[in-house]
Amino acid sequence: MIYKITLFDANCPSCTSGTASFFTEDIDEFEHNYFSDENVESNQLEVQKQRYFRSKAGEIVTDYYSDDPELNIFQYAEYGTIEKRKTFHYKDKIFELHNGYLIPYPIYAAEAIIELAQIAFKKNPDEEGEKYLAARYSLSGVCCVGSSSDKFEDCTPYGNPIIKTCYPEDLPYKGEKEIYSDCKLSTFAWVELYQNCFKGDHVNGYEIEEPTEEQLAWIMRDIPGEAG
Repeated sequence: MIYKITLFDANCPSCTSGTASFFTEDIDEFEHNYFSDENVESNQLEVQKQRYFRSKAGEIVTDYYSDDPELNIFQYAEYGTIEKRKTFHYKDKIFELHNGYLIPYPIYAAEAIIELAQIAFKKNPDEEGEKYLAARYSLSGVCCVGSSSDKFEDCTPYGNPIIKTCYPEDLPYKGEKEIYSDCKLSTFAWVELYQNCFKGDHVNGYEIEEPTEEQLAWIMRDIPGEAG
């Protein structure tokens, strides 16, 4: 079974709005992380939490200006599957990210694991289902690149609260990259990249290839978020 959670997209500038979709096979883990007391308090998610559980209980509730069932916060596909996936590894790499206003927001990771997957969102066993390309990642030794290339900064995420953080206590805001060697960021659900319906000769969907620099920036867009 695959669960699809469609929530307000905190990566959008204040003059725009939209939603972002996340996928998980473990709804208990998703709820434990997304609606943790810390996440709810720091991201002001109390109202969204209430709306989410109303949707889970069977009501059509969206995080957008529409009551379209396709935008319902909580959805699941009983026969949904992850049809294929690939993992890509990077070491000692700078990722050129951008915030919601397209201002550069480069980050450094001593090690990065990016996983791409094709998800078939199937509500009936005999259908092909909607095909989604989704991603999740794990970064270690991660920090933001400062204004000068030899200075680095704390890399607190500013976008959708879909990222689990692991930071040492009393971490300074600025310093050499070595002091951030124990800092980790990882997504606890799949983040949607693309969605399409494939039929006929293209029914198998996406060819999963190593992501481009632009795709990597889109995959990690929840780190800088709107303002970065």
